[in-house]
Formats: sequence, structure tokens, C-alpha cells
Amino acid sequence: MRGLNRATPIVTLAAALACVTCTFPTDKSDQVFVTLQAPAHIVLRGKEMSIQARAWQVVGVDTMPITNVDFAFSSGSNTIARVENIGKGSATVTGVNSGNVDIIARALSFEKARQADLSLRVSSPLEIDSVRPKLVRYGQVATVYGVGVDSLFLASLGGTNLIEYPFSRVRDPVTGLGRISYWVPPPAHNDSLFYLGAGVFGKDTALTQVAKRDIYEPNDTFPTRIDLDLGGPWPGTVLAPILFWNPALAFEAVDRVNGVGEDWFRFETADTAQSLTVFISYASLGDTVAGRTFLLDSLRYATGVAGQPVNKFFGRDSADFIGTDFYRCKGLPFKPAQSARDSFTVALKTLPSHALHVINFFTRFQRYSLAVARGYVTGDPRIRPDAFEPNRFCHYADSIPGQPSPPARIHVTTTGFSDTMNIDNAFALDWYRLEVPAHNLGDSVLVRLQGRPFVTGSDSSDLDLYVLSVPGSTGNLTVVDSSVSPGSTENLMMNLAAGSYYLAVVDFAGVPMRYSLCIREIPLLTVAGTCTLILPGPPLAARVKRVARRPPSPTGDIIGGGGFFVGPRRNQ
Repeated sequence: MRGLNRATPIVTLAAALACVTCTFPTDKSDQVFVTLQAPAHIVLRGKEMSIQARAWQVVGVDTMPITNVDFAFSSGSNTIARVENIGKGSATVTGVNSGNVDIIARALSFEKARQADLSLRVSSPLEIDSVRPKLVRYGQVATVYGVGVDSLFLASLGGTNLIEYPFSRVRDPVTGLGRISYWVPPPAHNDSLFYLGAGVFGKDTALTQVAKRDIYEPNDTFPTRIDLDLGGPWPGTVLAPILFWNPALAFEAVDRVNGVGEDWFRFETADTAQSLTVFISYASLGDTVAGRTFLLDSLRYATGVAGQPVNKFFGRDSADFIGTDFYRCKGLPFKPAQSARDSFTVALKTLPSHALHVINFFTRFQRYSLAVARGYVTGDPRIRPDAFEPNRFCHYADSIPGQPSPPARIHVTTTGFSDTMNIDNAFALDWYRLEVPAHNLGDSVLVRLQGRPFVTGSDSSDLDLYVLSVPGSTGNLTVVDSSVSPGSTENLMMNLAAGSYYLAVVDFAGVPMRYSLCIREIPLLTVAGTCTLILPGPPLAARVKRVARRPPSPTGDIIGGGGFFVGPRRNQ
């Protein structure tokens, strides 16, 4: 409707309005039309909604309202919706049965006036119109459209609950239609979507098909590349630190001949000084043959080389990596005992490279989740990065020419070293490097460790100590000595020759916690030689340590053979 022109004379406008008043209702002008307004385009079954009719006349280029007009209302189908005139242009529409219906309003005094036609939908409180796409893969996002779907409690396909995609609940304020999105996880299969809302449940009438492979396939012999510098999918929200997340990925059915499958991701970033945390969780607990995961910064695949695919992966001969089944230090494996796990979390204070590879080897079908978040995330919010991070890779503890010695490089002295460190996430391994000076014959090196639980008397942790040789010209990574007592109280007195050694603090039980560590050279004949721990926790009653046993693989050991995940392989 146009506003009044400032140049329009008041007398002229008054005359025009007087003309409208004197010519109606006797004039049957076709310049009259009716409009209908409704608060929404959807009315629920058994519910009422008020609508309002108005009459207008076109006068030149302007549109003028006409007052004191009586209207007649009708429904295109009384079995879908009924309409009741309540006077003064108002009517009440009552939903009867689901369907689409036209509500008509016409001005009784103007036979040639254009009537109003309001299209309404009568619906149940929850009705699904469609699920898109019709064909989905595992890990793909499916969106549900319809009435009330933004209030769904649960949705499933083939008996498998779908995983709600964050911030996807939306309702259009104009149409009243809603939508919500879900990740589709294994083992969902072809079926009609089952839904559950507030006192409402049912199934979609259409079939959603599920392809039994995830959206990143194929990524076995070449990686799925993820650029972390592009940011995450939820900027400006509480989930903004999450750069990548998919909780519905699949270890698909493996090749019958090889018996092993691989999923390979390469996460790329220009900023190696930032902190990142990688999260992986599995459906099965402790089955390291069914699924093994490794995080490393050097990985390639020898395409065209004979042999099974699992044995064709290679990287730098000196590469370090972190794994769920064993670790590698300077290209050599280290396999400390650790109990069963269903997750794998690695917090990196700084990055070893511009590319981080995550590779999973698996032997049977199951679901898993993979996420990468910006920041240093710990398994207990009371834990913060200690002063010796980064030390998740053994080379972090080595001296770098032209740079200060890293904090994790500890010089053994008679004065002694003592500090408090953290196991930041379950099953973490902290690397330190011990520099043992020349000393008198019979002098010893003492290493003591004591857990520091946050709650006195409540400690299920179990930390172990390993001292290893530093690989040199002989290429050996040998366990020189160890202390693997039950609990987190360890004492290790060793006769070490002068030189360098790695000290590995291993979380056997998968319990994030603080621990105190002290290291000291003990001269021969020292009475009650010891080193001082900082605020040690109370000693706990001894208990039997249960070492996890790895079940035999029906297809042979994944780390057997000649590939990168077994022993050194020259780059090709």
C-alpha cells in the first residue's frame, strides 16, 4: 500500500474518501479485492486458528481499506478443515484431518470483488514430509523435513539410532515447517525412518536406502585429505574449537583374501605451533586386532609393490608415532603392556609436522568416531599441560642443534631432579631423556614415581616406568630396566653406564592423573639413598596387575610381515 504523497491536497483526498463512502455498497466495482491473514500456514488436527479477512479498493495508484464489510467464509473440504464466521472479518478454522485445504473469503456486498484464497495445511503434531538424500552412506548427514520434526526425540533406520547433527533443529516462522539433521551410523540399513516425538511415534512412508560404506571411501591406499585451516563446521558456537568431527564412520567388511582393511586420513595445517587434540572411539572394547589406530607425521603407500596392502605403508626410517597397540621411537617399535581400551585420545601441544596422518587397520565391520579439536584437551578438566610438554614423541626429548635443550631432557645429578607431571589423557605415554654423566664405579641412578590422585583414597591409576637405550649406530631400542608394579608407586634403582637413555612413563590402566617424578644419582655406600618427591599421594594397598592379552587374529598378526608398521623400510 502506498503512503500519502506530500503534494496531495487534503481537500482532494477528503473528496476521494467521500466518494468511496457514497458509492459503496451499491457500486459493484471490480476494483475491490479481499485478503486473508493467518498466523501460520499449518493448523494441527483438533486445534483452532483465527484468521482475519479485509477488503480493499484500488483508487488510482493507491490501495484503500474498506471498513464495515461483511464476509462469507468457506472451506474447500470440511473433512479436512471447518471454518466458522465469528463476525467483523474474523473466522475460526478447525483442523479435522491431515491434508491441504483452501479457505475462501468473499465480500458479500461486492459481487465482482476478487475473493481471498488461503491455502492451509492440516497436520498431526508430527508429520514427516521427506528424508533427503534418499540414498545415504555411513557418516553422511540425512535431513528430515516436515511438521514438528524439529522436536524429535529419536530417529532410527533399521533399528540403529541416528546421531543428531548439532544446531540443525530449525522451524520456519512463516511456513511453520521444521527440519532436523542426523549422521547415519553403522549398522543402519535400508528402511523407513522410525521417529519418536512428544507422545508421537511412527514411520516414514518412504524408504531410505543406506550404502554400507562411509562417505570417505575409498581411503585405504590414499588418504582422505582434511584442511584444518578452513575451520570447523560450527563457527561462532560453543563447538567452534571442533575442526573435524564425524561420529558415524565405518570399518567396512574387509577383503576376504587380505583379511584387513584400512581407513587413512591426512589432516593438514600451516600452523605447527598450535595445539590439537585427536579423538577416536570404537564400538568394541579392547579388541586391538579388530581395530588398531596409529597417529604419525610421515606415511606413504607403495603402489604397485607386491604383497598385502597392510605391508605396503612406509614413511621416514626414523619416524616416531603413537598407536593403540604399539609405539615407534626413531623407527623402532616399543610395545609396553597396557589394558583394554575403547578410545584413543592424543593431545599435542605443538605439532610434529604440517600433516598428521591417522590410519586405522581393522579386521571386521564396526562403527567408530573421529574428531580433531583446536586446543589441548585433557581427560580431566583439572589437568593442564605440564611444563614438560610436548613429549608425546620420543624425539621431542632430544636436543636440537642451535636450540635450548627441551624440558623433557633431564640431566642426572647427585642433587636430584623432582617435579610434577600429568597423564593428560587415558593411555598416554610421556617420553623423557636421561643424560647420565660419567660417575664412580658402583654409583646408581634412582627413579621414583608416585601418583597424585585428586581425591585421597580414590585411585584406580596404574603407571609404569621403562628405561630404554637411545637408538644409535646399532639401531637398537632396548628396554634396559623397568618397574611395572600394580598401582602408581614405582621405584627403580639402576646401574647405568654414562650416556643417554629414554625414560617412558606409561599409563597402563587408562586413568588421566598427576604424578610426581624424581631422579637422582646415588653415590656408592650412600645410606638410605633416595630422592624427594613433590607432595606424593598416599600409598595404596597392593593389587594384582592384569596384563591385557591380545586375541589371536584369524588372518594373522597385523604387524607381521615387512611393512612400515613392523620394522624400518627404506623410502621408495
